[in-house]
Amino acid sequence: MTQPAKRSQKDQIRVYLKRQTWALLIVIIGAWLIDSIGFNGELTVAKSAAIGGLLSFVTQMVFAMFMFSHSGYRARNRIVSQFFRGQALKWALTVFGFALIFITIKPLSPLALFAGFIVMKISHVLMLGRIK
Repeated sequence: MTQPAKRSQKDQIRVYLKRQTWALLIVIIGAWLIDSIGFNGELTVAKSAAIGGLLSFVTQMVFAMFMFSHSGYRARNRIVSQFFRGQALKWALTVFGFALIFITIKPLSPLALFAGFIVMKISHVLMLGRIK
């Protein structure tokens, strides 16, 4: 006897994406604490880490919107095309976002910006790694 197909994990993924807001809040608070303890209080590190984390969060949410726009066996070709479109748009937004940030935001701590971005990416991988 055959088994029915597993249900989509769309709901679980949405829950983990919502939890990303907590990870973003932790990045912002952690950077603010580091900035207030170790620096003059200009909040350059906190601002840079928050912007980097926010850029990662926004690009991941755009990708998720593209991924979950279609579902089901009959929509498999559209799902694959949406995956590639979402990934391309995510990369374009990331590159454009970093360029815009480096051009417009002054003063900026590049190390904190990339640290906030990378911490959000790592938290995203860890959260989605729990889905079975």
